[in-house]
Amino acid sequence: MPQIEEIGFYLKGLWLLILGDKSGFDWLDISAPGVWRSFAAILWCLPAMAVGWAAWRLFYLEQMPQGTETGLLFIIKLLLVDLTMWIVPLVLLVMLAKPLGYTNLLAPIIVTANWLSVPTVYAMAVPLTIRLVIPGGEGLAYLLSLILLIANFTAIFRLIKTITDNQLLLASTISALLILPSLMLSEGLPPLLGLMPIYAATIQ
Repeated sequence: MPQIEEIGFYLKGLWLLILGDKSGFDWLDISAPGVWRSFAAILWCLPAMAVGWAAWRLFYLEQMPQGTETGLLFIIKLLLVDLTMWIVPLVLLVMLAKPLGYTNLLAPIIVTANWLSVPTVYAMAVPLTIRLVIPGGEGLAYLLSLILLIANFTAIFRLIKTITDNQLLLASTISALLILPSLMLSEGLPPLLGLMPIYAATIQ
């Protein structure tokens, strides 16, 4: 598993690529082993993900009748949602690489997408923490979440634009494949798994 020093190198490389500087590749491992190693980003994100699970559990319990339980299965379902939102876009990228003609770019796309998730997930944990610890902080948390979401989408597009050598149409397509499936899954999976209070209450 990559250590904190290596993560710092990767983040520096990502920042340079976001700025349009291809020297950022020098700070990243885009070899075949590096692609597989980049999935260790999931493990690095687990503590921040846990903050999100705690915030969602709080929201869920606030909307459900008193005495509603949220045990280990509830947390496992939340983990499943996060992992699905992470993996499915990458699977779609691999499946569409040959038809869309970017097979040679798969390694840097996957590596950068995985490592970009680390600062993104930790940044998104900030508004969730605000909601957990500050009474009545929902408004501030939602506003900050929106700002961070826009910043994340911008970073993804700029990153992919550099990787594709400023091919705007291809960069837009790949960025959409990274963003839209995750958004759709974030809306569709929680009700399906009984993680939305209104659906859970109906089932009960």
